[in-house]
Amino acid sequence: MARLVIRTEDFQLSFKLIEVLRSRNLKFEVIDSRTEIVNPTTIWFSSPAEILEQPAVGRSIPVSLDSIESAVYSAIFLLRGIEKSVLLTIGIDPGPYPGLAWLVDGAFIGVSQLASVAELTPEIEKLTQSLDFQTMLIRIGDGAPLIRDQMINLCLAKNWVIEQVNESKTSSGLVRNNHAISALRIAANSGQRIWQQRELTPKHGDVKYIQTQSRKMSNGHITITKQLALLVAKGELTMQAAILEQSSYSSEE
Repeated sequence: MARLVIRTEDFQLSFKLIEVLRSRNLKFEVIDSRTEIVNPTTIWFSSPAEILEQPAVGRSIPVSLDSIESAVYSAIFLLRGIEKSVLLTIGIDPGPYPGLAWLVDGAFIGVSQLASVAELTPEIEKLTQSLDFQTMLIRIGDGAPLIRDQMINLCLAKNWVIEQVNESKTSSGLVRNNHAISALRIAANSGQRIWQQRELTPKHGDVKYIQTQSRKMSNGHITITKQLALLVAKGELTMQAAILEQSSYSSEE
């Protein structure tokens, strides 16, 4: 028989979870975050950071103060023991090295960090082939606007359902550059539905940053032109392709 457990050091989060669970007449236990969970049927609530830093068996549900209601609904669904999974949720922390996290019916399944934006849609397609579910929802954080909008356009081109999540709700207390935790927090929070492609308008700083990255990626040998950097910024050319093209220009000269 599955049991519900609150396993977090966050007192405020624990208190709010207790209130909601009691209001629904659900039986549960509160345990220390360091307590080992050995029963694979246990359904446990914890913050995204604690889920990744202190893993355990069972079905972990990432939860924050802003997502308690949806997390409890996920737990109720899992308690019913329905065999067919319904919803795959993928959270994306946008940036040059995107973080990904995925939940099935609200329960944590896994995280990864990608080496580039170009890996995003192939990685999501791999997930869809390896997991059993009925519908998919992609949640993208609202940081890194240019890269975020590139990702939105890539996902919309695949006809995927997308929400943009306010990252101010997901970044409190977050270790800088911990993309996995950020992606998991994004996955656990609802956002605003995105329907239309975004117009990409790179700024001067975006172009300069891409040129700097091209120099780093080529070990100081190549700096791509502003024209090539602009194509990279718009998602029309990968960094690797831009460096190769710049290299061919240089060799011809």
